[in-house]
Amino acid sequence: MKMNEPDVFFLSFVLVGVLVGLLVGIGIGAALCYFISSWLKEVPEEDRVMTPGQVWLLLIPFFNFYWNFRVYMYDVPQSFKNYFQRQGKERNKEVGDCGKTMGMWLCICTLSSLVPFVGSIVGMGTLVFLILWMLKIHELKNKIIADRQKTAGL
Repeated sequence: MKMNEPDVFFLSFVLVGVLVGLLVGIGIGAALCYFISSWLKEVPEEDRVMTPGQVWLLLIPFFNFYWNFRVYMYDVPQSFKNYFQRQGKERNKEVGDCGKTMGMWLCICTLSSLVPFVGSIVGMGTLVFLILWMLKIHELKNKIIADRQKTAGL
């Protein structure tokens, strides 16, 4: 079967679109991993449940559906929680669950976004929970930096 010129043009247009989409997706994923791992580096090593380098495993296709739960719901929030628990009862109450609940909803939305027809609606929720989770972790990272500066200033 011979393809005519409009079919070749259409297929090449689709292929370029898919490649650009993949590159953009990988770039966004890499940026997320960079930010999360750099924030995790601020947690003292003895409090970390996960090393900052392990965050980059989120870039592995299909494995990332499992790793999302480890990063967003368990290991990163628990690492911050460990730090603030060592700071005392009041400090621990102040930070709450360190984003664990938001991470849970982020992971649920991520998996739900794979369901046909529902995916685009749930995908918006995924984005909202991701932004809220990142803001929470960034805030916690800033508190650790402020604690370090107070200690150094004394």
